Amino acid sequence: MENLIPLLYGFLAGVTVLIGAVAMYKAREKLKPGHLGVLQAIAGGILAYLALETGHGAAEYVESLAKPETFPDFVTASIITTAAFVITFLALAKGERLGLRAGMSPTYATAFVIALALGVHNVGEGFAIAASLLAGALASAVLFTMGFAIHNATEGFAIVGPLLGDRNARPSLTYITALSMLAGLPVIPGVAVYYASFNNALFIAVLNTVANASIVYALLHVNLNALSKLGGLTSYKFWASLTAGVAIAFSTESILLFALPE
Repeated sequence: MENLIPLLYGFLAGVTVLIGAVAMYKAREKLKPGHLGVLQAIAGGILAYLALETGHGAAEYVESLAKPETFPDFVTASIITTAAFVITFLALAKGERLGLRAGMSPTYATAFVIALALGVHNVGEGFAIAASLLAGALASAVLFTMGFAIHNATEGFAIVGPLLGDRNARPSLTYITALSMLAGLPVIPGVAVYYASFNNALFIAVLNTVANASIVYALLHVNLNALSKLGGLTSYKFWASLTAGVAIAFSTESILLFALPE
């Protein structure tokens, strides 16, 4: 039974994506287009913060190898992460084109891309939880779980963001739940992989790179849609809402950082 504890932590950290997604989607029925644009821009701000976070995670590892003694590793890591970045963009673009040709709604396609990107990103959260457990730091593992749970609720907002601007989109609760689980539950395999003593820094950097490219691709869709509702790049509402989204994501993560012991 004790062996299941890490998986339970992973589940609790990831399942809250569903809470944020359902709450955001239910709200859209009562809002005007301008208000929906504000919510989309907030979702875009959350995605922008996550893009910065995942990009920093990948870059930090590669930059740590920029030394004479690890120069071959630096070149290898640079090539692999750059290839992962470009291939992810090309694969997403190709996948969206195929989906559109097959009749898939652009908003559904974007919501799926966001959920998939967040799922890749959230594997790393599982690594953090399991690392604390392996070190015997149970308190830290619990705090990580609580912090990620709070933070991941805001990711639910980002998933539903593309659907807010499409009045013709009528996704079922089952569909929203499936996207939320795709985004949140990868925390569990993240815990399991790390708990099995697999901790390859290059692998984690590639995961962060793929997540970064996917999130950037998705946030462009969300923010372009928000801009169309709020009056374009000169809209004060857009920039204020985007900033609010970044602040929400930053604040929820800061709760975790402040709570953790040194």
